Amino acid sequence: MDELKPEEQARVLIDEMLAAAGWAVVPRSEYMDVPHAQAVTEALTKGNNEADYLLFLDGKAIGVLEAKRAENSLGGKVAEQTAKYSAGALPWYQTWTKPLPFLFMCNGDKLLFCDRRDFAAGEPLEFLELKKMFTPKEVAIRAELSSEFAKMPAVPAVQTKAKAGLRQCQYDAICNLELSFKHGKKKALIVLATGAGKTFTACTAAYRLLNYTPAKKVLFLVDRNNLGKQAEGEFGTYKLTETGIPFSDEYVVQRLHNVKDIEKSHVVISTIQRLYAVLTGQTFVDTDDDESELDGDTINDQSSVSIELPQDLKVTRDTFDLIIVDECHRSIYGKWKQVLDYFNTARVVGLTATPTEEAYAFFNKNTVVEYTLEDSIRDGVNVPPRVFRIKTLVSSQGGTIGQGEHVERITLLDGSKQKKIQKEDQKYESTELDRSVVNPAQIRLVVDSFKQAIYSSLYPERLSDDPVRNWKYIPKTLFFAKTDSHADNIIEAIKQSFAVEFEKVGLKLPEKFVQKITCKAGNSNQLISDFRNEKEFRIAVTVTLVATGTDVKPLEVLVFMRDINSAVLYTQMKGRGCRTMDDDKFQLATPNGTSKDCFYLVDAVGVTEHEMKLPGATSDAEFHKTLGLERLMERLAHGEVPDEHLNLFAGYLSKINNKAEQEDLSEVNKLLAPTSLYFFVSRIYDALTGKNEFSTHPLPEYKDINDANIERRELISAVINNVKVRKVLLEINRGFIKIQHEGTDSLVYSGFSIDESKKYAEIFKDFIEQNRDEVEALRIIYNSEDVAITYEMLSDLKRKLEKFNPMLNEKNLWTSYKTLYVNKAVKAGKVKDLEKDEVGLLTNLIQLVRYALGKKEQLYSLQSTSASLFELYCGQNQRVLNDNQKQVLRKIAQYVVQNGCVSASILMQYEKPLFLQAAKFFGPQNVNTEIQNLTKFMFQ
Repeated sequence: MDELKPEEQARVLIDEMLAAAGWAVVPRSEYMDVPHAQAVTEALTKGNNEADYLLFLDGKAIGVLEAKRAENSLGGKVAEQTAKYSAGALPWYQTWTKPLPFLFMCNGDKLLFCDRRDFAAGEPLEFLELKKMFTPKEVAIRAELSSEFAKMPAVPAVQTKAKAGLRQCQYDAICNLELSFKHGKKKALIVLATGAGKTFTACTAAYRLLNYTPAKKVLFLVDRNNLGKQAEGEFGTYKLTETGIPFSDEYVVQRLHNVKDIEKSHVVISTIQRLYAVLTGQTFVDTDDDESELDGDTINDQSSVSIELPQDLKVTRDTFDLIIVDECHRSIYGKWKQVLDYFNTARVVGLTATPTEEAYAFFNKNTVVEYTLEDSIRDGVNVPPRVFRIKTLVSSQGGTIGQGEHVERITLLDGSKQKKIQKEDQKYESTELDRSVVNPAQIRLVVDSFKQAIYSSLYPERLSDDPVRNWKYIPKTLFFAKTDSHADNIIEAIKQSFAVEFEKVGLKLPEKFVQKITCKAGNSNQLISDFRNEKEFRIAVTVTLVATGTDVKPLEVLVFMRDINSAVLYTQMKGRGCRTMDDDKFQLATPNGTSKDCFYLVDAVGVTEHEMKLPGATSDAEFHKTLGLERLMERLAHGEVPDEHLNLFAGYLSKINNKAEQEDLSEVNKLLAPTSLYFFVSRIYDALTGKNEFSTHPLPEYKDINDANIERRELISAVINNVKVRKVLLEINRGFIKIQHEGTDSLVYSGFSIDESKKYAEIFKDFIEQNRDEVEALRIIYNSEDVAITYEMLSDLKRKLEKFNPMLNEKNLWTSYKTLYVNKAVKAGKVKDLEKDEVGLLTNLIQLVRYALGKKEQLYSLQSTSASLFELYCGQNQRVLNDNQKQVLRKIAQYVVQNGCVSASILMQYEKPLFLQAAKFFGPQNVNTEIQNLTKFMFQ
């Protein structure tokens, strides 16, 4: 600052003063048509003059600020100049009034102000001293401006190491959102990758509208109640406010329970279901444990027909000024669209990491920012994934329940259990595993393989000599199960497997080591909090309760034991592991770890090996989902027997007839005697198609529920009027789970993904080819130049590799080549495992580049050959080195193989004591030659 000229020093101080007051300081070439306040520097005025600063509110000039050097007393001449500029606004500037009313003068120390409206034409202007610069809000109030956005300050600055603020993606989202509002658009979609701070962005948008515009009330819609509690916490800790105090200290933020909550709150947090209940005056069960998943142990026969709003509603249409729909990809505006449409005066903003075509359509394709997971990984906002595959014979090909095998059959309808002996071989597909068939051996094999991989493949650098510490602090891991009962089976297998490791040292498995987090497991909010914060809680098992929206930053491993076909859900589930965490906080959660640089996706079902489906726009017809069998039979029993109901009924029964086991089908046919299920279904289809052999005329048309409809009701009477048949049919339709008492399985593969490893090897090779002339280390290796590769060169290569793709790091590339070598996926030479003291060495990059270019047939760390190379160096030309010389050279050799080549000057700079020892034992005139010769020899 002392090097700047006096006037430049004043400008720096004035820029800081304006920014602190909420003015975006921009050169005139960067002025934008945005609603927030701007202080435009060197702004043109009449006569080709330049005002130091022209102040704009909502795109219209409101004042001028003239800057002078510190020693300037800001006397009459400066005042005249300022007044001249205020009257000289160019005709193509939008202005609030002419001349501009607000005049400021500042020398970096003193700030003076004049409102020229207080003085008659020709009357001398008087300036008052201000303690600080007016904010845009204060100026707008003083000027009595009526514009919606006139009070809007600059969007909070992008964060730096020294100062908190918004991420660049959040900054772009807020700027573009407010501009979209200014342009009159009422709907906007914000797409931000998981972990990029969607809720923080929403807090910023809500605060700015409440504090700087006429908006009075915001509705924040969440997908689940427990996410509502999480959002409430984020509003409570949000401090990027004008005063720096928490959001919830300035505004009332409350989760919705009744109409009074809406009346007294500024921000209302609710699910759309809860909002509908309050809107219509209904009661509802207030719980935070409403898991939004289709659990295979339950069935939802409720029709999903779009809701209808009655006339007598408890909340007016104009209650909310802004509605923020979190996780808007879930289409809660589908069935519930009328609820959102009812509040037709509000602006609606959607938040999602995984947009669907339906979401784009709902928000009129007005996407104000789109920041992908790949973008977030590149920017260091999130950490990248690495895929580890566990494939067993049963999980990939299915299996067989053998004749005579003992099984336990669980009826999903009521949970009743029955021990049975299998009467004949029953083959099952891998898709039926853990849904209709449970093979305990398969679950145990996956869990054991994962346990084995933790320190052999995933985190070998964390393996210590203390077995208690190793197993007590395994990486925080989340298992995705297919159903709640599957989660129970996984937990049992985990307890058995990991208990063995604790028993080896005379300890019991910690009570909280593994726990289930599903809607049936108790207080899910508390369990998620415990998983996030408690060191003893290392493994959680869920279905989808922790799949979306839940923030557990220490999480490092995701184990998929359920397949996913939805691209949206899969991306959301992967997002649980990608969040970054400060090293010190991470070490509190995982004491034997140093940092979270990536996360591992352990694929035990092939979820990474097939294409996912991205849902398209949903038609209105698709919202009217099919009735379940139980509800359908209830309606048929009341006489609601139109063609579509009969056709649906026949379809259900035909499916049962085809999928039921013989003993279950025999029970149905016995209860239906003298007919059978097959002939019963045939009669319905014949009647509907006009091939009715039981009547001389077609099936009479269904007109009304109050008509007799005798023929139609008689057609289905054998089932509908037989409660025992209906119960058995419901049991078969719901399905059973057969649990094998033992079962068998075998491991097919356990290791990093071959396809993913091949991809990273190809990306690495492409990077080398594209940058071989620009990156010095690559140029030297590529051209086999006789030039030393230094620490600075290797550090530069490391930075550029990871900036290009975060997965191009030494550890990941090494395991990729090892995976390809072991599986003979490519014609590659031998790859040697890295020992613990070899992981993370900069010089490993030299070996990787050489190997990728085919200059080395084997991939090994220089550290592994350093001892033998050093002995060869010492013995060349029959030299005789004394013990002191040999000892100091060994230290230099070790430094070289870890950090890169050195010269005498570099060694003097970074390892001065070592250099002085070398100079002492070899002589000042010989030491540089000795160091250079040793360096070249160690890198041959």
